[in-house]
Amino acid sequence: MAENNQKDPLLGDGRFRLAFEHAPIGMALVTHDYRLNKVNAALCKALGYNEEELLSKKFVDITHPDDVTSDRQLADRLFRGEIPSYRLEKRFRTRDGQLVWLDLSAFTIHVAENEPPYGLAMVENITERKRTEEALRTSEERYRSFVVNSSEAIWRFEIERPIEVGSPVDEQVEALLKYSYLAECNDAMARLYGRERAEDLIGTYFNQLISVSNSTNMASIRAFVSNGYRLHNSRSIVSDAAGEKYISASVIGIVVNNYLLRVWGTQHDETEKRLAQGQVQQSREELRLLAGHLQALRERERAHLAREMHDTLGHSLTSLKLDFTRLAKRLANPLDEETRLDALNRLSSTGELLDETIALVKTISTELRPGVLDKFGLAAAAEWQCHEFEKRTDITCDCRLPADEVRLPPEHSIALFRILQESLTNVARHSGAKAVTVTLYTDDADVILSVRDDGRGISEAEIAAPTSLGLLGMRERTKMLDGQFTIEGRPGRTVLNARIPLDAN
Repeated sequence: MAENNQKDPLLGDGRFRLAFEHAPIGMALVTHDYRLNKVNAALCKALGYNEEELLSKKFVDITHPDDVTSDRQLADRLFRGEIPSYRLEKRFRTRDGQLVWLDLSAFTIHVAENEPPYGLAMVENITERKRTEEALRTSEERYRSFVVNSSEAIWRFEIERPIEVGSPVDEQVEALLKYSYLAECNDAMARLYGRERAEDLIGTYFNQLISVSNSTNMASIRAFVSNGYRLHNSRSIVSDAAGEKYISASVIGIVVNNYLLRVWGTQHDETEKRLAQGQVQQSREELRLLAGHLQALRERERAHLAREMHDTLGHSLTSLKLDFTRLAKRLANPLDEETRLDALNRLSSTGELLDETIALVKTISTELRPGVLDKFGLAAAAEWQCHEFEKRTDITCDCRLPADEVRLPPEHSIALFRILQESLTNVARHSGAKAVTVTLYTDDADVILSVRDDGRGISEAEIAAPTSLGLLGMRERTKMLDGQFTIEGRPGRTVLNARIPLDAN
């Protein structure tokens, strides 16, 4: 705006005019019909117009459409004298269509009596501040959304008495426990400590959340201090009504002027992971023991078979060979009556020895795999096994079988038969029972083998023991066929159940 010495009818030629024209903020005189009567250079610069272009407009022409109504209502009240002034933050459109935010203050001035007052508007460009506020608001929304919706616990501890970073480690640890309180967290953090909402946990002191008697917890706190207030994947243990939880945390401390002021961190519950790792380790140990047990069983079976073949079958075959050798020598000479009778006797005894040898071969073969299982099915094999068990042990064995033959895939039949053999072996060795009941039956989807005895009753410790390899073997046989294996005991009774799907798939 050009400077001149002529007196302006509105601004005059004094200090007000100089202040208006050279003010660092935008200024304008507005008539009661919203026309811009006078504008200064700062306003022209803020809106991108020259003075002539700006004076040809009403203030509503350069106001953002969404802000026109509120600004106009306030201006009307101002001109009617209902309010002495007003102030608001509003949006304007620049000459090139850009959006700017201006902080507007308006009040009226009277130039002459009996004439409508003018509105004096003073505006300050606050566009950058608004952009900063919007960016901060967006960032805050993102932060809140991330924190609130995170599945990991996120938290901030404030320290009532800032901790000098150069003080001894033990003093810092003690101060952290005593003066740190939870200032911010999300719901995931609250749930980790047995609460429903973050509000239920905020304000709690650090030493109320963590057990200081636990060596793992104290070691993690000392490591945090010793490692420059940064720690990744630290371990701690917390307790709630449900029991102990294993927590993994990543923590960072905020240090200002050599004082620790606050601590940020994230945590997640590793309890299930730790339990799963323990179960995997236990399973590996059990499988290792089972593999050794099975190898020992194979070696015992081989040794037993070798002894049987050497001591009995080998002896029988050697005797047969000797008998045939003698007969060959006798028959090489002319036969007399004595020789003939002796040959007949030897052939008769040789026949008896052959029968015994054949029976022995059948016995060994049956021990390896009973032929009745392949020829007649599981029910017949179970009945035969129960009869053999009763005959061998003098323990009464009641075998209850379905009326109709159970048709099963071969792998299902042999699994249930081996489970029956192992369970009866356990009854004979450990139970002290006088009677055992074996039941085989089917329902709509499964075949079920149940073995019940009246012995001392197996204990929970014996069931869970990794050295109970017979039980482990039966359990693994059942699991391999997608079945279920259970065993329970109490004084005077042990009940074993193996349930396997009828479907071969």
